[in-house]
Amino acid sequence: MNRLSRVVILSLILSCPMAASAATVSLHAQPTPVGVGGLVQVTLSLDSAVSVNAFSGILNFPSNLLIPVSVSDGSSIVSIWITHPATTTKSIAFAGITPGGFSGRGGTLFKVLFRTTAAVDATLSLTNVQILRNDGAGTNEPVTLVPVTISIAQESSATFVEAPDKAPPEPFVAYLGRSPQLFKNEYYLAFTAVDKNSGIDHYEVAETRWPLWLVTPVWRRVDSPYVIHDQYLTSDIFIKAFDRAGNERTSLFSRRNLIRPNEWLVLYIMLLVLAAFGFYRRRNIHS
Repeated sequence: MNRLSRVVILSLILSCPMAASAATVSLHAQPTPVGVGGLVQVTLSLDSAVSVNAFSGILNFPSNLLIPVSVSDGSSIVSIWITHPATTTKSIAFAGITPGGFSGRGGTLFKVLFRTTAAVDATLSLTNVQILRNDGAGTNEPVTLVPVTISIAQESSATFVEAPDKAPPEPFVAYLGRSPQLFKNEYYLAFTAVDKNSGIDHYEVAETRWPLWLVTPVWRRVDSPYVIHDQYLTSDIFIKAFDRAGNERTSLFSRRNLIRPNEWLVLYIMLLVLAAFGFYRRRNIHS
């Protein structure tokens, strides 16, 4: 065996561990070909031989050929989104983490539903993708990116049809937090709901000190984390999670206090007045 052959073999051996551990982020389209005006679903999936727990990047698509309709993360391996993928006109940024990590094949990050506009092949690609290992140090994992090309025909009956979703999101809880580094040290709630079918669409929150059967709550569309309006924590906070099919699930974060500091003062004054009135009545009776 000559020296060149030994160098080549040694190089291949040394490169095998790197190749074996490299993660692959792939794009898959269904169906293709698809007709003009039809729907096509693009799935971002991950293959990784080692445990990884953080994912970020940008999905690029030709906005003159594809119009994003919706984003679904119902079957995602990501449990906490830092930058939730959302429909935009040019690209879709994403960043999320999975406590405990993920390893294996076919792990879905999220899915995007597009409507086609012209009979031209459309290529989607990924940029700025970063995958971090679940090793406690956040080591960068080498990544292989696989784009996808969607064949769009002028006349084709093929289109993606979403399965009906009649199930509400799964039960979820909200966690109270407070930090000098966040939201000017104000109390906030962090929550994440999961919907395995169509995916979570949005959240709404209502704060009230009264039972719902006595008042009509004012619901506001919010994101997590949510800065609590009643910083005295004397209100019950109702959180609704809606999936893309319109189903909803409500979670309750119960108040931590019954009376606010200024109300304690009013109550104390009222007690003093009542005590003085009682003393005055007793004095008049005995006199």
